[in-house]
Amino acid sequence: MMILGIILGVILLIVAMIGVGGSIQDKNRRARCKNWKIGDKLILNRGNEYYETLQTKHKKYAVLEGWSLSDLYINCGDGYVSKVNWSVLNTNKSANWRQNYDEAKEVMGCAPNFSSGIGEDSESTGKKIDGKPIDLMNEIECEVYLKKALDAEDYDTAELIKKRMEKFR
Repeated sequence: MMILGIILGVILLIVAMIGVGGSIQDKNRRARCKNWKIGDKLILNRGNEYYETLQTKHKKYAVLEGWSLSDLYINCGDGYVSKVNWSVLNTNKSANWRQNYDEAKEVMGCAPNFSSGIGEDSESTGKKIDGKPIDLMNEIECEVYLKKALDAEDYDTAELIKKRMEKFR
């Protein structure tokens, strides 16, 4: 009878720990997502299929389409909304940046000289020339490859290079 009591006590302890762990997890998730907005940009953890989809589409961020305490609904640039577990999320870049902006504004007493949002220019074009992404080229490389693209009448690539060169001016 004593052994049965010990076994039941251990089982009840395990069930109680699972219940307390779940409520703590829910509380942490509520606090984490209280300032989120639809359309926020998310950084995903490496090593899952959604991160790989972002890499394939040459995107840095997934877009938050919705959330619950058990799941996130994200778009990885493939035109589909995927229901994913919270474990794929590294951080909500947009919410963090809004928090940074608000904190700086409060301390400074005026609006800081940066935007509270993440610019659209942070996403890659994905186009590569000789194995090097256009987004990573310096000004001299852009000038060289622009001339080559125009000589080859590759106007789409030339346009991408011109957009990159605008960032140097």
